[in-house]
Amino acid sequence: MPKAGRYHEGVPCWVELGAVNLGRARRFYGALFAWEFVELPGWTVATLRGAQVAGLTARPRGSEQSWTTYLAVADAGRTAAAVREAGGRVLREPYEVPPEQGWAALAADPAGAVFGLRQGLLWQGAGLVDEPAAFSWSEQHSPDPDAARTFYRQVFGYEYGRENDGATLFRVAGLPAGGIARRPDPGWAVHFGTADTDLAVERVRELGGTVLAGPEPTAFGRRAVVRDDGGAAFTLVGVPSAEQTAAA
Repeated sequence: MPKAGRYHEGVPCWVELGAVNLGRARRFYGALFAWEFVELPGWTVATLRGAQVAGLTARPRGSEQSWTTYLAVADAGRTAAAVREAGGRVLREPYEVPPEQGWAALAADPAGAVFGLRQGLLWQGAGLVDEPAAFSWSEQHSPDPDAARTFYRQVFGYEYGRENDGATLFRVAGLPAGGIARRPDPGWAVHFGTADTDLAVERVRELGGTVLAGPEPTAFGRRAVVRDDGGAAFTLVGVPSAEQTAAA
């Protein structure tokens, strides 16, 4: 995905966990990824080596704990209107994110896959990406990928490559930005990088999480789908460390 600080319209730029128990979520992800946490008005920011990497917000007991992918936009209000025009729904109207973090909104595509919109002011999205313990990729899942591609092209101007094994790469400003894949349950799957997928999977188990699929090799790195101890699903994918990237 495009690097931090270079987010164009429609690029996945931020991920946020809606947690039923914030303390429990902080313990799980702090132990898994060595994240530290900063409390801000109304939400919690996870940091890695001082950079913002993810957000956590509280959800009421009895609701479903899950990760949400946020897409970068220049104008949250204008994009919310485009979502409606393309057949989607706005689940939460644009609202200000304190302190001086810009604007956000929640929406759903016509199949029901929920995603967020983020309009930055001083905030420029995730400070680290494509590294171990950082957000690496998001993939939209839809039972009707053709309809999904039409919707996201209309709203965000996505360009698509060829379909391969039921999945399509989408590009923004000519750069790979995410994927759309045929799956029965609509949603956006959040991927986090790891230096060793197998070790990370074992750590997930030790912390009370579960493994849904893998680990298995893919063209993009060794991958596993897991759930945290509160029930939120996410994907672990092998990526090189910053030191390995710099030495390459």
